[in-house]
Amino acid sequence: MIRSVLLFAFIFAGQVGGQPLPIFKSDVRIRVVDNDLLYVVVQIDNNSGRTVTELKGFLTEIDRSLNIVSERVIVHLHTYESPLRDGQTVVRGFTYPFDKIKDYRYRYHISHIKFRNDPRIFAYSPVVGLIRIE
Repeated sequence: MIRSVLLFAFIFAGQVGGQPLPIFKSDVRIRVVDNDLLYVVVQIDNNSGRTVTELKGFLTEIDRSLNIVSERVIVHLHTYESPLRDGQTVVRGFTYPFDKIKDYRYRYHISHIKFRNDPRIFAYSPVVGLIRIE
């Protein structure tokens, strides 16, 4: 009886605690500098198990009604830079003028990923995963 309860608890704990990490985790942080400059930082964590040689995405500014205000391309990793290995992080940012009246909201989407020794190009969605685009 005790063995079956322990076995059930072990299996249940493995199912609950064994949630896989997303292969790319993005974090957008906003900092105000000198009361007149907004610095938006995007951090990408590589948990894919593979080495990334190119990484680009879109930083989208949205208003309260979720309308797009602006969109900028962020190149996190150029082909001439050292590759991003599994477990490593890359950080890039943009500056914007700061207005205390505005409500600043930003989203980031990975639109271009290329892995070492792989000619294919992917986009990434946290919901779907890797999406081959070329």
